[in-house]
This record gives sequence, C-alpha cells and structure tokens, in this order.
Amino acid sequence: MNELAILKLLAIVSAMLGLGLVASALASIPDTPMHRMYFRYTASLERRMRIMFIDTKVLHVILAQAAGMLLALTLAIAFETPLALLLLIFAAVAPGMILERKRKQRVVAIESKLESFVLALANALRASPSPGRALAMVQPVTAPPLDSEIELVLREMRVGSTLDQALGNLSARVRSFQLDAAMSCLLIGRQTGGNVPQILDGAAYTLREITRLQGVLRSKTAEGRAQANVLAVFPLALILGFEWVSPGYFEPLTQSTKGMFIMLLAFGMWVSSIIILRRIMAVQL
Repeated sequence: MNELAILKLLAIVSAMLGLGLVASALASIPDTPMHRMYFRYTASLERRMRIMFIDTKVLHVILAQAAGMLLALTLAIAFETPLALLLLIFAAVAPGMILERKRKQRVVAIESKLESFVLALANALRASPSPGRALAMVQPVTAPPLDSEIELVLREMRVGSTLDQALGNLSARVRSFQLDAAMSCLLIGRQTGGNVPQILDGAAYTLREITRLQGVLRSKTAEGRAQANVLAVFPLALILGFEWVSPGYFEPLTQSTKGMFIMLLAFGMWVSSIIILRRIMAVQL
C-alpha cells in the first residue's frame, strides 16, 4: 500500500468518525426525530434484554453496533467494494437477531425443565394448598433459567400483584405455548375448585408427550434444515469465490444503473427465499 492509499484510508476513517460524532450529537438533542428514534430503539433493546435477565448495558451494545456500521462504510468506500455493505446490513440487524436467538434458546431451556417443575409444584400443592406458598417451596429446587422466572413471580406477589397477574406477566415474558398451558391448568383448576395436583399431574404427562413428539419432529426435519442452511449460504460463497479467482468479475454490475438494479433484485430474491425456507421448515406441533 503506497503513501497515497494510506492517506486516502486515513481520510475516510476520519470522515467516518466525524459522521459518527455528528450522529451521536444529533441523537443527544432533545425533541428531535433522531433523539426520538434513538430513545425508542434503546428502550426496545433494554426491555428485551431485561426480560431475559441480560446484564449487558444497552450503551455498550449500541456502541459496538455503531462501530461495526462505520467499519463497513469505511471498507466499502476505501476498497470500493459493495460486498462490504453486507457487513453494514448485518451490523444494523445483528442486535435484534442475537436477542431473538437468545430468547428462543431460553424458551427451549425453560420448556425442557417445565415437566419436572409441574410435578414438583403438584407435590408442593399436596403439602400446602396455597399456590403462592407452593411456588415458594418449589423455586429453590427449580433448575435455571426457570428459577429466575419463578423468583420474579414471587417478587411481584410480595409487592401486591395477584397470582393471576404475576403468572400472566410470566407468560407474556417467556412466550411459550407449553408454559402457557401449564399455568392455565394451575389457574383454571384453582378458580373452578378442582383437584389442582391431579390436574398438574395430567399436564406434566401431556408436556412429556409434547416434548417427545417435538424430538421426533426435529429429527425428521433435520436434513431439510441443513439443506436450507446450505442454500442460504451458497450464493455468498459463490460470489466470494468468483471475486477471489477473478478480481473485479462483478465490476460491470456495480458501474451501471442496470447492474445495480440487477444486484438489488437478486439480493431481494435471496432474502425472500431465505424467509420462505424458514417458514416452510418452522413446523410446530
């Protein structure tokens, strides 16, 4: 890299840093569209992280995201490659994608512990007819991450929430069909005066069967999911391979309006195919 190229790169980096400082300054001015967008975005991230008990500060996430976006812009301008814009798109959507993936993993972990929790709760209700006291008895022996959710339910009840409200908040946080079904069995059995421990025993058996059938379903669709992942990654690998074997192979597409339109059309079709594949493979009981 010659001296002129180094100076050009430093100028671009300085310009990107200046752009970042200007954007942060605009976001800090109250009652401006930039400030309102920033506030809504940070509030959304903070709410999603709080309900999953993630201690990372939102500011650190936003700074890492901004650094990734500025790096992508710098690479795109300095090396004149539109492929770096893919990094920009990834940096823009990465926090939401990572949080959603963590939420799904947390739901799976909670559902795997749900059957033993329901059985323990049924046994606790045989010893104490109070659901609140039974939850307090079961919480110390509940496996994570379900134990933190039950602890939050108990805290809400201590500050004045009813059992129905606390369990409703639990269902809204976790968003799991199996958890909703188990909590509905508890609440309906309590409100109708039925034999709640027996009802929970039946719910535990149902949850066990659902878990077994889900395992069978995952094993039957594993090959299809693997093929979908390969088809999603294959276009990017093909583009990088052509660029490595023949640098500048895609330059005609980036130097004309028709070429840019074709690239945008291909990118839209690629994203649409990934979305359709994910919907097809998202088979649920």
